[in-house]
Amino acid sequence: MLVIGAVVLVLALVIGYAVTRSSNKPQAGSDIPLDILAMNASQLSNNNYVLDGTVIDRFPRGESELISFLYKDASGREYIIPICVSAEARNGLNINRDQQYRIEFRVEDISPNVRGVCMATSILPK
Repeated sequence: MLVIGAVVLVLALVIGYAVTRSSNKPQAGSDIPLDILAMNASQLSNNNYVLDGTVIDRFPRGESELISFLYKDASGREYIIPICVSAEARNGLNINRDQQYRIEFRVEDISPNVRGVCMATSILPK
């Protein structure tokens, strides 16, 4: 009887951890104020977002690259978002134009003069 109670407790802890961890990840397109991102992205500094969209252009520079990411919101409105992708975020993935990806990114201030830069934390093919 004691063993069954211990198994139930461990199972409850594992399920609780998994539910808590998954609820901390933002959902694609969730709560991203695209108008603010376009007009003054520095207001969104230190926030994390996830978007599904298409890479329409890429500008490699060393191991990192800048991509033009086309995102369509629920109303069909299109936004082109420049996102910096480091080798670490790419994790060996070859990024191709006209392919769909899910990108997790963070809006960061790089320096006092360079603020509101979208920095990928991960990128995965759709």
